[in-house]
Amino acid sequence: MGVVYYKQNKNILEPHLSWEGMRLVYVSFNDSKETLTPTAVHCHENNLELQYICGGRGNIRIGRRLYEVQKGDILVYNQGKFHDESADPQEGLWFYNCGVTGISLPGQSEGVLIERGISPRLHAGELSEEIESLFRLLYIEVDRNLPKNDEITQAVLRALVEIILYQLPREKQPPSKEKERLLIDCKDYIDCHFTEELTVEKLAERSHMSVSGFAHQFKKIFGFPPIQYIIRRRIGQAQTLLITTDLSITEVSVRVGYDNISYFNNQFKRFAGMSPQSYRKYKVGERQFKNLNKLVPHLNS
Repeated sequence: MGVVYYKQNKNILEPHLSWEGMRLVYVSFNDSKETLTPTAVHCHENNLELQYICGGRGNIRIGRRLYEVQKGDILVYNQGKFHDESADPQEGLWFYNCGVTGISLPGQSEGVLIERGISPRLHAGELSEEIESLFRLLYIEVDRNLPKNDEITQAVLRALVEIILYQLPREKQPPSKEKERLLIDCKDYIDCHFTEELTVEKLAERSHMSVSGFAHQFKKIFGFPPIQYIIRRRIGQAQTLLITTDLSITEVSVRVGYDNISYFNNQFKRFAGMSPQSYRKYKVGERQFKNLNKLVPHLNS
């Protein structure tokens, strides 16, 4: 150990990012017990999300690709990118994640930190300890609400994003095969119309395939049969509404396409292992739930 003298690096790295509009929306820590409750297919329509895996193992699907994750992995969920996660039932999975708005890179849509064709899973490597410390500091600053909280939070968030953007290696992803294009288009259609009455027959017709062929290929690419994917998409949206709004359970049920509240409750409990109301209290807590619309009003539109 000894003194290390700082020598400024004069290299100008691209892409240049303006920091003025960047804001932290939320930060959370999920332990191995919490992550045994799976999160279904969902996206963040108003922010991008950064996730750091602290330990354990699990599978995270982003778009059509499945990633096995472990300690030291960072996941970047661009704004509007669909994903779901499940922990290894033996080891569990624990991680930090945070939501960020106001990131805009040259040539990219707002909320896009990882460009098309690049893997959203990054490996922190030798920077793992530093990155985990930055996530932990964000969590502490927000939770304790200490003096100068906003300035410190912004500085820590900027450091975290700059490390991810400029100092971690990127991996290219192989392009989609031509024969998968119609199925990807069909999944995108489901993601936009999941509250409607969708049948395998109609979806197969959209993809110009037989019903059996469509169902087989869809499961092969996305990991779930078409109807199961629709259910996961509905439950994922319900999970999001339960922790970001104070809508009643009945209102949440209707918004995700279930007119029968009992059926919605059964489907939700079958997936999450608890009722929608229990899930909301477990994830948010009584203190924050009472102020949900004050805390996240921009997420309730």
